[in-house]
Amino acid sequence: MLILAFVLVLGCLTSVRAPQATAPTSKDVTALAQEAYGQLAQVYRSGGNTPELVGRLNDALELIQEARIKRLSGDQAGAVVLEEQARVVILGVMSEIPSVQQKVQRESPDRIIMTILCVPVVVVLSTFVFYVALRTWRWYEKARLFEMRIVENKKESD
Repeated sequence: MLILAFVLVLGCLTSVRAPQATAPTSKDVTALAQEAYGQLAQVYRSGGNTPELVGRLNDALELIQEARIKRLSGDQAGAVVLEEQARVVILGVMSEIPSVQQKVQRESPDRIIMTILCVPVVVVLSTFVFYVALRTWRWYEKARLFEMRIVENKKESD
């Protein structure tokens, strides 16, 4: 009976084994990069700007490209190492995207309020500049008119 229980437990343990970690393939890492770029595109569509994350993703794509070159030249181990580095970079970027998205959503009302407040300020400022320019032009025209009168008076007195 003890031997039967031992065999059953051993059979269960071997059938329920931990999932094996598979080496990342180039397609998996590329799909992960495309997903990250899609998430960054949403950040940009909502008004955000994250050039540092885009730069890091571009670095990851360079690593993926180098891995493809190594894989074509027959260096599978080097390719796997580079793909894993790219995966780490991409996952790091993807982990930062939600915080950037939240920051953009928090700043969105501020940008709208600033735009609404800036429009009247620009209108008032442009009206003031127009008024000052008009006054300056009128002053210039009067000065030229007085200059002409003085020249005419001198000619008449001669």
